[in-house]
Amino acid sequence: MPIVDVTSELRPTPRQRAYDILEHGRRRDLTSRVLDHVLIALVVANVAIAIVETLPETARAWSGWLHGFDRLCVAIFAVEYAARMWVAPEHPPLRHLAPWRARLKFAATPMMVIDALALVPLLLELIMPGSIVVVLTRLVRFLKLARYSPALATIGRVVAAERRALSACIVILGGVLLAAAAVMMAVEGPVQPDRLGTMPKAMWWAASMLAKIGGSELAPVTAIGQIVSAITVMLGIFCFALPVAILGRGFYEEIRRRDFVVTFAMVSRVPLFSGLDAASIAELVGLLRARTVASGTTVVRKGDRGDAMYLIASGLVEVATTSGPRRLSEGDFFGEMALLSRAPRSASVTTLRSSDLLVLDADDFLRLIDRLPDVRARVEDVAKARAGEARAGDGV
Repeated sequence: MPIVDVTSELRPTPRQRAYDILEHGRRRDLTSRVLDHVLIALVVANVAIAIVETLPETARAWSGWLHGFDRLCVAIFAVEYAARMWVAPEHPPLRHLAPWRARLKFAATPMMVIDALALVPLLLELIMPGSIVVVLTRLVRFLKLARYSPALATIGRVVAAERRALSACIVILGGVLLAAAAVMMAVEGPVQPDRLGTMPKAMWWAASMLAKIGGSELAPVTAIGQIVSAITVMLGIFCFALPVAILGRGFYEEIRRRDFVVTFAMVSRVPLFSGLDAASIAELVGLLRARTVASGTTVVRKGDRGDAMYLIASGLVEVATTSGPRRLSEGDFFGEMALLSRAPRSASVTTLRSSDLLVLDADDFLRLIDRLPDVRARVEDVAKARAGEARAGDGV
């Protein structure tokens, strides 16, 4: 019988590997992290050079070096853009589409539009060489940093979700601005007509006081004007604190909602819980902890005390049993035997690929199987089958 290299079946294709590095493997894979840091450094350096080029003396002295480095950055950004377009069909939401459709749809996503805009300044420089305005268009590349900060994307969703409340804050701020300006013009206008004698001038004063940037050149000279000024400053604190509180609360709720949705989706893919209704899954989500594990990590070590059960939401692991290695993939679980028997771990488990695991602590596991007989029966059946395989491997 010919020997089949099973590891070749596990080896990702070049496009899958490129996808793991560019998109999926961030913060898990060393190569992905290094690439991210290099791209972040290039973006920051390129923006800094665009700023430096606005200094005439520096631009003349280092013109060749500055333009050469900019061209290098553009070349790298172009290769990055092409690579992301190449791996677009590997994105889970796009896998059902034809490759060209997947790439076309992916090109319209916000971050890919920003990546495309980052290449436009070079074309403009070829059309209008020497224009300082064109040099300033390179600053759009600073937006590429949003790709490497999930928090920025979260803030964007928070702003969109809280847009009505934030709009109300803008209306309140506008109302306070107009009211303070009108009162100050009525009180101080006759005394300082050159500074506060018109509504636009009074509005500038009100805006500077609300933001607490007002200077002594616009200080009121009457007692009533000074009282109005103090009240305006205090109202400014309220006007700016209100949107901050709204965004802070929205950010917290978005993080909680995202974690819940991600964990809920991962749980619903596990066959062990396929018979549970939505309410039971939602309750179970509160007991589980999501854990991302890099390839080659030993999750469970033989002989250790059993403190948790693991469910594989995505990825591939290998269990080193006495009867030979056994591979578990999405939907499988491990670690239950030590919890049921209260004995040390009987095998080590190592990830073969980057894996998303759901961790259920021992106490929660025992409470869960006591409350859900169907889940208990499935877990015990699998545990018995695995125990039988282990005894067969030992010659029992």
